[in-house]
Amino acid sequence: MSQVKVQNWKRSITYFANSVEVVQSVDDIIRIVKDRERYPSPVRAKGSHHSTTRCIVAEQGTVVDVTGMNKILGIDKEARTITMQAGVLHIDAARELEKQGLQFYVNVELGNLTVGSGACGGTKDASYFSADDNEFEFGQVASYVVGIKAVLPNGELIEVTEADGDLMRAMRSSYGMLGIIYEVTYKVKGIKPLAVKHVRYHVDEYADRLEELIAGNRSIMLYLFPFLDSVVVEYRYDGTEPMRSNSWQWRLRNWVWKTGSPGFGRLVNMLVPFRRLRSWIFDAYNRLSQWVVTLVIRDCNSSPADQIIRYPETAGFSSYTFSIWAFPLEQYPQTIREYFQFCKDYFDQNGYRCDLLNVGYFIAQDTQSLFSYTRHGPAVTLDPVSTGAEGWDGFITAYNEFCSQRNGTPLFNQTRGITPEQARKAFEPEIETFLELRRACDPDDRFYTDYFRKRFE
Repeated sequence: MSQVKVQNWKRSITYFANSVEVVQSVDDIIRIVKDRERYPSPVRAKGSHHSTTRCIVAEQGTVVDVTGMNKILGIDKEARTITMQAGVLHIDAARELEKQGLQFYVNVELGNLTVGSGACGGTKDASYFSADDNEFEFGQVASYVVGIKAVLPNGELIEVTEADGDLMRAMRSSYGMLGIIYEVTYKVKGIKPLAVKHVRYHVDEYADRLEELIAGNRSIMLYLFPFLDSVVVEYRYDGTEPMRSNSWQWRLRNWVWKTGSPGFGRLVNMLVPFRRLRSWIFDAYNRLSQWVVTLVIRDCNSSPADQIIRYPETAGFSSYTFSIWAFPLEQYPQTIREYFQFCKDYFDQNGYRCDLLNVGYFIAQDTQSLFSYTRHGPAVTLDPVSTGAEGWDGFITAYNEFCSQRNGTPLFNQTRGITPEQARKAFEPEIETFLELRRACDPDDRFYTDYFRKRFE
């Protein structure tokens, strides 16, 4: 039987499915799920395939491509909700909300995120501080999903709402294993202008002042420079009227992030054969980046949707990859110092360093989903970013062990190469709870994959 080659967006993951079925309606999904002879297991939904782990893989199985189901079904301005088919892109929905004077609670940088994937998987972004509620909001897209419609393994339909409590928390981090999602409803809020500025700190100053900086009640995203011993904090907070959409500051920042920096990193790796010289060039580029971002990238009244980036449908020359672990807030000052030293030691011993910068986010405690990486308390992340040049895989293996030893928590779809032992150390009680529910919903393993089986069992 012929197989269909499927790759993730970065083309760093390849697998072979029995078939890829582009669906246009829920009836198409029902037909596929029920016909086990023609459409073998595992059956997995596919959005833009930006995940960096093999959680997306349906080896010898059936891929259900939901990107054709991309209609916004309704925006309720009074109830402050938006209902969409699963294939709608995050950036398209954000721009439509903007026209209605509304916005998502979480505007993740990855605009190509399909809303069905965002509703049931891990995402990363800094928690925003709500002046109206005087508290930090959640930092994960799925935490604001209030309605999910899905096709069960037997072809029946299910609708899950916030009233369903534990089931909704499980669905928000089910990665498609409890049903093929075809419609979602997100809670949204009134739009406010967004202000942004960047401040550079020495890593010791940042670590010593972390609690003070968080108490300033501003969203905190980090640009980390281990070889320069510095941290640039991107502060986001409520701005002033009138609001401007598509500000040049965000366009410049996003171009550098999407195209400029990864393209430069790839060229340096291709043209400079000497690792010490490459390292010197990267340090010089990073010093320039710090200067530009702190002096130029500041604004007081942009649209929240401006921070979202629309990537090309498939990765090109200027593409990049990343990983992520989150650490308890109280432990982070020591962890970030140790991580900076880890990066230097790894380069000295193995000749590899990330050719792009590292990032990080402060995220408030969040128990809205079962596998939330801040379920036990607020956390801050360490996220290496790279073009994926030679040496990246070895670095990630060492990085994963470093993080697991320091009580880090991964994301199943964005932390590449985590071992079963590392997964269970981070989530053992939650895994047991999920397995019990999964067996009840899908006793024949219609939606279950080897990736999760190896890490859960």
